[in-house]
Amino acid sequence: MAVDILLVGQKPPPYHGQAVATQMLFDNDWSDLTTAHLYMHYSDSIDDVGRVSFYKVIHLMHLIIRTWVIWLKQRPKALYYLPAGPDNIPIIRDIIYLGCTRWLFKKTIYHYHAGGLAEHIGTQGLLAGLASKVYGRADMSIELCRAESSPGRLFCAQQRVVIANGLDVVDVATSSSPNDLLKVLFVGAVSEGKGILELIKTVQLLEEQEIDCTFEVVGAWSSREFKSEVMAMLIELGLQNRVNFKGSLAGEKKWKAYAEADIFFFPTHYKAENFPLVLIEAMAFGLPIVTTKWRGIPELVKDGETAILCDIKAPNDYAEALVALCQNRTTRINMGKSSRIHYEKQFTQKIFIESMESAFKRALMDD
Repeated sequence: MAVDILLVGQKPPPYHGQAVATQMLFDNDWSDLTTAHLYMHYSDSIDDVGRVSFYKVIHLMHLIIRTWVIWLKQRPKALYYLPAGPDNIPIIRDIIYLGCTRWLFKKTIYHYHAGGLAEHIGTQGLLAGLASKVYGRADMSIELCRAESSPGRLFCAQQRVVIANGLDVVDVATSSSPNDLLKVLFVGAVSEGKGILELIKTVQLLEEQEIDCTFEVVGAWSSREFKSEVMAMLIELGLQNRVNFKGSLAGEKKWKAYAEADIFFFPTHYKAENFPLVLIEAMAFGLPIVTTKWRGIPELVKDGETAILCDIKAPNDYAEALVALCQNRTTRINMGKSSRIHYEKQFTQKIFIESMESAFKRALMDD
């Protein structure tokens, strides 16, 4: 039986925005579309993302063969694929996979989750030319925000649509009490690009101002080396009791971390950041946010209403914003209420899935 679309993508683990969003598409029961699924599984953990291994080469060959088999058996009309971010190894992987498979399909739909590809590819010479061949002239480019450097525009997609991510969260019971210290929560890969070093510098500034709060960091370490660097820095500054590293959490444990937090802090300047799903999760739990003016974030949150936006790598600005929220309960509550309203209007899973289904139908229309 012929199907409409072959969905190719990474599902968790590891847990990151792209994988979580792809999982929703794989699990959805499409009312007017038929789909086949091909699960990419290059990495089990965050610290393995972007690295070369023999297993990954074999897995790439497996994906190519599986794509050929699915096409022979089910003849999908369109290929849905998520291009790489600004790293040469994943781009080379895309060139090989798409070079071997894209020609099978009448339609190609690219969903650009990772940010930075358009800026990066322009500096890569021969690699840029090869990438333009496999990414070029897609039938549809789906992008998360209205970026100045649009990959869909760069690679001359025939249709470009902007669809924000969305998700649903689960209400959980919490154990917080009115006498607890304020909790500032970070969720994401524990890496330099996500702003962890700036987070520690911010904690130091709050300690100097005698602001009573604790920081909880939820996420997997990007590497053992970075973990050692951070822990040594905390000990040197005497802050090891102010920052609690919870590790990677999923399901109810992660939702509980959000539910028990008072403020969400996300000082990212990550090169592949685009439209962070963790900010949607924070708004869903009605949290006031302190984050950066990076990539699609200003389009995702509302500066001064749901979030305080700061420059990247600016601990003094982060500390000032956090002090203002810590010392003014009314501001925290009002900003949190605005976050929840903003989420309900724009970022639920229902809105996301309906927008994706509409885009798929448009892409499948015959010229």
